[in-house]
Amino acid sequence: QQGAIRPASERGSQEVAITVPEGKLAAASLYWYERDPELFQAELEAMNHFFPLFRPDRLPDGRMSWLGSLASGVPGSNRIWHLQVVYDHDHPHNDSYGGSIGVFPIEPDLRVLERQLGESIPHTLRHGDGGELSICTVEEKSFKAGADHASTAASSLAWAAKWIAAFELWMLGEISTAQFAGHRI
Repeated sequence: QQGAIRPASERGSQEVAITVPEGKLAAASLYWYERDPELFQAELEAMNHFFPLFRPDRLPDGRMSWLGSLASGVPGSNRIWHLQVVYDHDHPHNDSYGGSIGVFPIEPDLRVLERQLGESIPHTLRHGDGGELSICTVEEKSFKAGADHASTAASSLAWAAKWIAAFELWMLGEISTAQFAGHRI
């Protein structure tokens, strides 16, 4: 009652106490993949089906991610894209544009490419103080939010593959900046 936490041995028998059953935590897990094992299993199955060369990983802060590589198949480009797909701690949500999954190129580094180009790269999202860039993985008119659906790693990677092909066509001069920036490809 005075705000002090005391073990049961130090409390009087008439004193009111809040108890947590032994072996139980008072709060749910921070990690979505522990809170919702069915969703986690569905994510594993979708990724193994559509992107079998991507492997699950965890960041030091416990966020679930996938690591793997894609090639665009665009004639004239032989670039391999090494990607990390990162879930927010509170996946799934569509609280912000882009949802709860980010696709981050490890190599090539989009910040380096941006400096070399001297201009912003269309359809990228900037994160944190370091300005890390992720690939925009949904067209604005296709972005839907709801309690019963959200992005998956597989759908985010499919959008990223489209973005990579468009980016490489743009770099090769096959499409204009207006076409790339306007989703008219």
